[in-house]
Amino acid sequence: MSESVKKMSFDDMDFKFMAAYGQYSEKFDEAQSDERKEKLNEAITQLHKEELSYQDYYATIDDDSEDNKKFYRAKISTTRKFAYRRNERKVDRIKRHK
Repeated sequence: MSESVKKMSFDDMDFKFMAAYGQYSEKFDEAQSDERKEKLNEAITQLHKEELSYQDYYATIDDDSEDNKKFYRAKISTTRKFAYRRNERKVDRIKRHK
């Protein structure tokens, strides 16, 4: 391939697309290989044509980053004060009589 891959530009952009384009622009400037740049161009084009969701777009452009961590929300279990104290008394009773 003798030609280098060029950065794409779009005229009509809403706020979400502008944010996505900003990420695309940073990744494009950091990219070393032409195939990575082509992959970025394909992703931003699909996003602009609404063939790709924003979540999938960000997953696509972050494929080869070192800190490839998925968002994980841990379930926080709660108890009522009365139930917690009752359980603590039960545990203490069991410990005391062992």
